[in-house]
Amino acid sequence: MIARLLYDKGYVEYVKAAKIIRERHPDVEFLLLGRIDTEYPNHVPAEVVEQDVQDGYIRYLGFVSDVRSIVLSADCIVHPTYYYEGMSRVLMEAMALSKPIITTTIPGCVETVDEGVNGYLVKPRDVDSLIEAISSFLSLSDEEQKMMGENGRKKVEKEFDVKNVIAVYRQITG
Repeated sequence: MIARLLYDKGYVEYVKAAKIIRERHPDVEFLLLGRIDTEYPNHVPAEVVEQDVQDGYIRYLGFVSDVRSIVLSADCIVHPTYYYEGMSRVLMEAMALSKPIITTTIPGCVETVDEGVNGYLVKPRDVDSLIEAISSFLSLSDEEQKMMGENGRKKVEKEFDVKNVIAVYRQITG
């Protein structure tokens, strides 16, 4: 998960899902990247993050300016947000790096997923839905997981390439 540490970004859901998945699959690791945004009223306090790390649910990497190497080493990017902000850059970058994605059905995220093809969609604020999606991903073979990532790369090239967006904009504006 890559996000500012806000409750609205699905922090609680991610940690709860991590706890349950790790009970079933102790070898699965849940990484968390991002800064604690103390300016935002609904931020996750550092003490909460530290406790979740101590409890062994997540591994917190803090703020990382260039996430590419971490994304490339991950099997999947999980983005359980319910924070409305337009198209998710995290998801676009994950897809561009051929990583499968798990995200919510909110606008800006739902458009990035072809269910079961390049990732999975979950209901916002729904831990059970998130656990089910992560479990489905983990049940895939390595080859199926890789294909899911490649499908995401194809989707981002086809549907979200900036050249295509500019061409559509020019058509609209004449």
